[in-house]
Amino acid sequence: MLKKLLKYEWKDTYRLLLPINLAIILITLIGCIILNTSIFNSDTGFLLAAPLLILYVLSIITFSCTTLVYIYVRFYKNLYTAEGYLMHTLPVTPTQLFHSKLIVGYFWFFLNSLLTTLSISALSAALGIHEAATSVSGDRQDSLLDSFLLDVGQSPEAFSFADLFGYPLPVFVLLLFAMLLISSFSSVVMGYMSVLLGQRMERNKLAASVAFYFGIYMVIQIITSLSIIIPEIANTGKYMGEELPANFLAESFRLLFPSLIISYLVLNIIFYVVCRLLLKGKVNLD
Repeated sequence: MLKKLLKYEWKDTYRLLLPINLAIILITLIGCIILNTSIFNSDTGFLLAAPLLILYVLSIITFSCTTLVYIYVRFYKNLYTAEGYLMHTLPVTPTQLFHSKLIVGYFWFFLNSLLTTLSISALSAALGIHEAATSVSGDRQDSLLDSFLLDVGQSPEAFSFADLFGYPLPVFVLLLFAMLLISSFSSVVMGYMSVLLGQRMERNKLAASVAFYFGIYMVIQIITSLSIIIPEIANTGKYMGEELPANFLAESFRLLFPSLIISYLVLNIIFYVVCRLLLKGKVNLD
């Protein structure tokens, strides 16, 4: 029966979420094409670049927020409004209903997060290629990357990806992919947990769900911030009173990924267990 629920959920969600993800691909292709033209080489290029950059950022934020809000609203409407009377009469358990929503919602938000990351990477690469092609031969200071490497104490000639980001490129990509998997699940299940907590209230269940969401969101931000700050303080403390070494940034990245991954894994387990416990309660439809 879970397969039928997944098929139904997929059929109803792809009408909106598929065009959103295709739009991300489209604006990425357009952006890469624009960045590889000479449109920004003129004196007025910056005046055109700034609005386009703002439009791109707003579009990406809108696509991501729309995806997440749609997933939350669909979960709430399908299970805890008038539509829920039909859904809960189906010969399935509340856990199966929950899992069908969770699996499909997680897939769409992970896809959105992955495409967003690839979009930013593609545009950054296109900008770097364009900059390298238009820079003055022999003048390494014309390169933004070279200037940045010199600022952090790296030699552009001897530069390797691991020198700056702490891991070889394949490992870095793998860790970033793992982070997207874990954080996307956290974003979806956190919203579902907020809705389930809101249903426990006697009145204003929707408002309570929103309040729970922002409260939990703030707690997560504190936890993830601490998981970044504490290792960073420990890393900085090793060089107290000394000049920071050239590989300091790489060391920070080596501490960052494990700390964030562990934090999100623990949070995901807690959120999922809480959701399963809340599903055992009596359904109180609006």
